[in-house]
Amino acid sequence: MKEKRVAVIAGASSGIGRATAIHLARIGYAVSICARRSELIHEIADSIHKEGGKAFALKADMTDWKEAQNFIKSTVKELGSIDVLFNNVGAGIRFADFEDLTIEEINEGIAVNLTSVLYGCKAVLPVMKSQKSGHIINTSSILGKRARSGFSIYTAGKHGVEGFSRSLYNEVKKYGIKVSILSPAMVNTDWARKAGFDNPTAKGKIIEPEDIALVVQHLIELPDHITIWNVDVMALSQTLNPL
Repeated sequence: MKEKRVAVIAGASSGIGRATAIHLARIGYAVSICARRSELIHEIADSIHKEGGKAFALKADMTDWKEAQNFIKSTVKELGSIDVLFNNVGAGIRFADFEDLTIEEINEGIAVNLTSVLYGCKAVLPVMKSQKSGHIINTSSILGKRARSGFSIYTAGKHGVEGFSRSLYNEVKKYGIKVSILSPAMVNTDWARKAGFDNPTAKGKIIEPEDIALVVQHLIELPDHITIWNVDVMALSQTLNPL
């Protein structure tokens, strides 16, 4: 197992990001977290400190280039390096036909689910290139490979994450930088409620945020000479037919 280092998690105020930050801190990583909801990330950092872990929290909107850049620079200043960037900012867009979405919803959907990933990667690459190492994990979705009516903008954003990440991997692997795509099916978070779905656990057990945290740990603790560049995660009770 690798020596524990510095993991940065963008979009850490709840759900997958929160669970991953807490899990990695508990197993020895120094974690840097950001989100737009300042009070929540500082609560997470405080709880990590109380357990003896190391955490840095900063309010940042990763859809704003200056804030994304400042978050990365502040992390390096505070923790000395960045070994892992988990681009986990994202949100469920209202379940509706494309024609019925407002321009504001369209712009917000692309910004949150795609632009945040682009900005996070652009901000961290100079750091990782100078280190000649690093691992970027970009959160996509099963809908980054498939499509569902009523989710056109979310699907577009996640398809963008998939295509961008594959291209970026080919550009940066020569610098010792890994890029992985994490594509879960529905996870038990606020995503479904915000998108307008009923209780996602009603038809059986689905993925929990803590399950994804374990997947992230596995990805970043692989030997330096190998990587998993794309991983789909599903609960056994979830059905996508055909896969």
